[in-house]
Amino acid sequence: GMGVAVGDYDNDGDDDLYFTAVGENHLFRNDNGRFVQVTSEAGVAGAEEEWSTSSAWFDYNNDGLLDLFVCNYVRWSRQIDLVQNFQLLGVGRAFGPPTAFEGTFPYLFRNEGNGKFTEVGEQAGLHVKNVATGVPAAKSMGVLTVDLNHDGWLDLVVSNDTVQNFLFMNQQNGTFEERGAVLGVAFGMDGQARGAMGIDLAHFRNDSTLGIAIGNFANEMSALYTSDEHELQFVDSAISSGFGPETRLDLTFGLFFFDYDLDGHLDLFGANGHLEEEINKVLASQFYEQPPNLFWNAGPLAHGSANNEFVRVPREKLSEDFRKRMVGRGAAYADIDSDGDLDVVITASGGRPRLLRNDQASGHHWLRVRLVGTSRENAATVATNRDAIGSWVEVHAGGMRQRRLVSPSRSYLSQCELPVTFGLGQADTIDKVIVHWPDGSEQTVDEGFVVDSEMRIEQTSSTAAAKTP
Repeated sequence: GMGVAVGDYDNDGDDDLYFTAVGENHLFRNDNGRFVQVTSEAGVAGAEEEWSTSSAWFDYNNDGLLDLFVCNYVRWSRQIDLVQNFQLLGVGRAFGPPTAFEGTFPYLFRNEGNGKFTEVGEQAGLHVKNVATGVPAAKSMGVLTVDLNHDGWLDLVVSNDTVQNFLFMNQQNGTFEERGAVLGVAFGMDGQARGAMGIDLAHFRNDSTLGIAIGNFANEMSALYTSDEHELQFVDSAISSGFGPETRLDLTFGLFFFDYDLDGHLDLFGANGHLEEEINKVLASQFYEQPPNLFWNAGPLAHGSANNEFVRVPREKLSEDFRKRMVGRGAAYADIDSDGDLDVVITASGGRPRLLRNDQASGHHWLRVRLVGTSRENAATVATNRDAIGSWVEVHAGGMRQRRLVSPSRSYLSQCELPVTFGLGQADTIDKVIVHWPDGSEQTVDEGFVVDSEMRIEQTSSTAAAKTP
């Protein structure tokens, strides 16, 4: 097994589960709390020889049904691995570098609405080939689904290991155009592809700046591609923001934005761990087990100044459990204990997962928003999926305008919670909440707010209900 994606693909109100694997993947349909294996009848197993990694439910054709994108890594087998005969000699790698294996193509499973899916990756334009050899180019590890150009159609950002990252722009006709190099997210600052893994996106400056963060291999530093949302020309701001240099020695897999201290500014979390157990014998700066990273967002005054925007939280300010080294892989956040702040789960290679409960005592207020999209039957032409994946939620409070993307598949092999959480800092009132639905409609709520609570907003209603946990 590898990763998981959670989504209501049949729009019946409960969450279904898709698990990726080395070999065939698995889909479990939720029937009133009981899960039924429906992989074969749904047609989403994939090929036995593939190695699937991250996956994401999203509605790429705006029919109100969740489709499924699946990253595939390299063309691997035990026989190929044995032939390579990797050894720990102090030269090269003892573990199989992705460059030693052929790439693959991702899957795009289109939801037909009858419990069945059709794989349409090639006809959708997602089969990118190496221009020199003609073999599949993708060695995909992470995926984001987001409408980058505000045309009402979800695009894809895909992180690849040792080959260029992809940015697939939705052409509104069932196809995508790959524009990663043109728009600036394909390579590092030196023009080289990196070992890219976990990925996330956010308006981390609370303005028109979009940031795409990507965890990379050791000695490459993580990336932070930034662009004005109206221009879409990304540059890597990892060094100037202070984020990159602090991650250079880390091998980062899971990575995401979240507001850990509820001050209204999105922070960054990274889960780290190497591939080679004895790497320290040949590289003194590298360790198999590595502690996770937490970067505090210093806010707008730091941007454009001599100060770092992202400040690595000192080890002494973190709990002992947080500081412990581990072979980190997947990482996700959710409010596990329903106290308003976001807790973190990290999976480990060959070890137990770690649940880090957030007990922040700043006294900062918060608002949690859960969306429910229009059912397909109630839609005229363009529909919103029930999970409202692809929506942007905008909260105006305390003189700040914050935005969160409803896109739970992020990081690496992981699924974060579906509701979005806004830290309000000291603000104890909310001016308004605006929802930008995937079908292009906009809904404004300007009353009925209760801070430190969850708000449920249904697309078909003109009001929103607040509830206190």
